[in-house]
Amino acid sequence: MTEAFPFADFVRARDSLERAFTEGLDTYLLLSGETGTGKTALVRELTKKLDRYRYRPIYFSHARQLGGAGLIRVLSRILRLSPRRSHPESVQDLVNHLAEEPHELWILFDEAHELPEETLAEARSLAESDLGGESRLHILLTGLPSLREKLQAIPALWRRIVVREELTGLTREELVPFLDHHFTKSTRERFCEDGLALIFERGRGIPGLILPILRSVLTRSRGKGKIHPTQLEDFLERWDLA
Repeated sequence: MTEAFPFADFVRARDSLERAFTEGLDTYLLLSGETGTGKTALVRELTKKLDRYRYRPIYFSHARQLGGAGLIRVLSRILRLSPRRSHPESVQDLVNHLAEEPHELWILFDEAHELPEETLAEARSLAESDLGGESRLHILLTGLPSLREKLQAIPALWRRIVVREELTGLTREELVPFLDHHFTKSTRERFCEDGLALIFERGRGIPGLILPILRSVLTRSRGKGKIHPTQLEDFLERWDLA
């Protein structure tokens, strides 16, 4: 798998979150952005860099399907805690374990804009269970821009999220190095400046949109010659990107 292209927006957010991870001073972190801006790739890079003797990341990819009770069950199973007869007993057992956990636990919620309120509340109760304010559990919430609005509607939580990063995508100047990262230089040179401008405009600077645009165009075009902007526009209209 090709590594994510380190565009400026991506690098800034990654470095900020990595610093917050390693310092461990923040209970909550936020990463938002449109689909295709690289949120999952960024989280993947972060978790690869973590010292597994110190940190333990727990990743949830489908937030919508995770209920509050389910969160407690999964965490208890991961931490190898014995099943309890009731949900409150399971929660208390988990809280007691977290107080003695040698690792710093990071719960990573992907698609957190779809996270049920009960699950978010359960996660908060775990993260804030230590009255001394030294919880070993931290939470990274990752999702679409609507996640910000969802969290702002919970003022007590929103105020606690100090690190708030957002991915907006590539700048126009980053398009050529982005293409060179994913394709050969000769492939990129098949597009003139007007063609590149058209691709950037249609893809709105979002890496996850620009790549399928290019792959579709290259698949449908014949030969290895220049792809004229008129031909490119015809391809995009027939693909009906919008």
